[in-house]
Amino acid sequence: MSRRLREVRQELFGEHGGPELARRLGLPARTWYNYETGVTVPAEVLLGFIEQTGTNPTWLLAGEGSKYQRGFSSLDLADLAPVELIRRGLERLEQEPNDVRVVAPENIPGEMISDYTAVNLVPLTDLAKKGVDSTRVDKYIMAFRQWVPNPVETVGVQISDDSMDPVLPIGSLAAIDRSVTDPQLLHGKIVAACPEGVPMIRWLDLSGRHLIFRPNQPSREHPLIPIETTGLASGIILGQVVWSWSRLSH
Repeated sequence: MSRRLREVRQELFGEHGGPELARRLGLPARTWYNYETGVTVPAEVLLGFIEQTGTNPTWLLAGEGSKYQRGFSSLDLADLAPVELIRRGLERLEQEPNDVRVVAPENIPGEMISDYTAVNLVPLTDLAKKGVDSTRVDKYIMAFRQWVPNPVETVGVQISDDSMDPVLPIGSLAAIDRSVTDPQLLHGKIVAACPEGVPMIRWLDLSGRHLIFRPNQPSREHPLIPIETTGLASGIILGQVVWSWSRLSH
């Protein structure tokens, strides 16, 4: 059943839609992902899942009959959180590779300029630098303009570790708006930060007098990093991740 739960979630909410479905069911995202890996699902959660997705109970429990009681196209997109709408849009683009491109500067397609903006793709280690060294930019990400509110202040990076998996798997591209650095505006959001002298991508949580930079699944290799706000030096928060794009292997 865990496989069928995951299958429906991926079809209706996308590859990274676990947190959105968990929100609708009133669950922590981690709890939902546990159910997808085989942890026993309480009856009330199953009922809520069926109500939210229109899944046929017989198919869910036994794999028999049609998958849905109704077409999943009727899912109410207006009720999705903005970040989930963006993720679902990016996943649609992933299905059409020509719509998302990483290109060299001299190869930016002229026909794409009106709807897209070119975001500099820079090494993650360069995020803490004030400007963008043009000699270090050898590629651009073509992104929809409406997804990049401050294109002049936005740069792209490629994720090189698994600290944010499965939200941002290794190899994901992320665009960071460097004009947004106020912790009060970024609580609960994914940010680029440099709390220990090395730029990284993390969730930001505010807790009393501390900023907590949190990997998606804290571990010994990727621990929580608390920073006291008293006397907080500027430059700790480098910007907000405004969109991401991943190509997942199946």
